[in-house]
Amino acid sequence: MKTKLLSLASLLATLNANAIEIGPTGSGVEMSGFVDVFYEEVGAAAADATGAQVEMNFNYSTGPVSAAVGLDFGSGSVYGTDDSNLEEAYITYDLGGGFSVTAGKMLTYMGFEAFDAPNMYQFSYAYDVAYRNGSTSAGAQDIYDAHDYGASIDYSADTFSIGVWSSLEQDAGYELALAYTGIDNLTAKAIWSDFGEQGYEKSTYWISYSLGKLLLAAEVAEADEQSGASSNQTNLDVDGAMLMANYAYSDTVAITLRYSETEYTAFDSKTMRYDGSKITISPSYIFTDNLAGLIEYSSYDADTVSAGYAEPDETLAVEFIYTF
Repeated sequence: MKTKLLSLASLLATLNANAIEIGPTGSGVEMSGFVDVFYEEVGAAAADATGAQVEMNFNYSTGPVSAAVGLDFGSGSVYGTDDSNLEEAYITYDLGGGFSVTAGKMLTYMGFEAFDAPNMYQFSYAYDVAYRNGSTSAGAQDIYDAHDYGASIDYSADTFSIGVWSSLEQDAGYELALAYTGIDNLTAKAIWSDFGEQGYEKSTYWISYSLGKLLLAAEVAEADEQSGASSNQTNLDVDGAMLMANYAYSDTVAITLRYSETEYTAFDSKTMRYDGSKITISPSYIFTDNLAGLIEYSSYDADTVSAGYAEPDETLAVEFIYTF
């Protein structure tokens, strides 16, 4: 599993802790998932949105073999309108000695911010200007990839991890991920991807440090268009940077502060399309072991806006997440 090697669970994440065993006792089959309900108010009332997402995960393990299937439903899911609703499906074989091999549809190594709502520190993504301007080709954020069919080999030791993934599709690409965890409470990661046949390459570098109740994180990330043929990046080079702090006042109350910057440049002419920043504040509350809620307020400040781009409106969101 690509996220197991190089993932960071948030304070809200209880997704796997509440897994339910299904089938005969000791069968090794578990079910978990979440329900995500949100309301988002964006500038003018016409842009307001209410949505929901339901995800169901089925996991199986016996000896060195494990498998996982994830199904997504609802308007809040990027797979919710797909007939298959299949988010991921993969098989992992533990080779021993820290090595494992995984094949199937799985999540990218890319990025500090997580894909699923229970693992996020806030509602929105740091890099989302193109998405806020109506582009959905890259999903709800503008740099990271999501799921793809491929195979990976991963190695994990006490102080570092490394993973190499290759696409199994016709327009093959690859990812390389390195993680260093040799200092207590510190995680540093570097991830590169090259999808030359699809016309783009990406990289993310991030670091996080936990100091008691305070978590600090920083990231720089970029997506480079190479040929203009990639619908994934809409013919733009995207550069992003982020600083984030999450402080837990208690076992139930926390707050996230985030500052991010993004630049969108035409890949051929190198003309700046958008250059601006985003500030996010998001208090959260854990009602029970299964139910958490948060409020987010985000504002944007653009230095350069051109060629069909607009400075996104202020965003206010309320979200409730139930995990099982």
